[in-house]
Amino acid sequence: MPLLEEEVDATAAFLPEELLYRRVSSSELTEGELDPSRLNSVSFSKDVEGAPSVLRGRFSTPSDAMHIDCCNGKDKSDCLVYYLAVADIPGPLESGDGKSFAFFPIQKPLARCGAHSVLASYYEGDPDRAYVSPSRKVRNNLRARLATTMLPITQTFDLATRKPIGR
Repeated sequence: MPLLEEEVDATAAFLPEELLYRRVSSSELTEGELDPSRLNSVSFSKDVEGAPSVLRGRFSTPSDAMHIDCCNGKDKSDCLVYYLAVADIPGPLESGDGKSFAFFPIQKPLARCGAHSVLASYYEGDPDRAYVSPSRKVRNNLRARLATTMLPITQTFDLATRKPIGR
């Protein structure tokens, strides 16, 4: 059962080794591998709340990523769970106009899913890290990098110790 919003410390810093869990639909795979051209769930909107969502490993388990409370009330039991460490978030990535985008996690707890967070983007070098929706080129590059960085929980994750295997 996912932790509720009031059960997590949303101000706690993300550590480089902290794992982030992400639900992936089978439609985003080609021959069992993440396909960057199909990672439609990695999208951004003009507001940070519309950035790609992840769950903080500090406050969740991989199975929480498929729990109905962390899926907007929808059944996502047909999905897989992938993970990456905070230190492995891709970036900085350059846009076509020479601007460089970096990414970092921000915790955005939901009432029934306290571990909910997003991968926010900002112009590299901005000391305030003000959210900026990245260009199409950057989004596509991020999808490609995530496809090679994220790993499936079931194949490379020890659920007993909550640590990645072979990393």
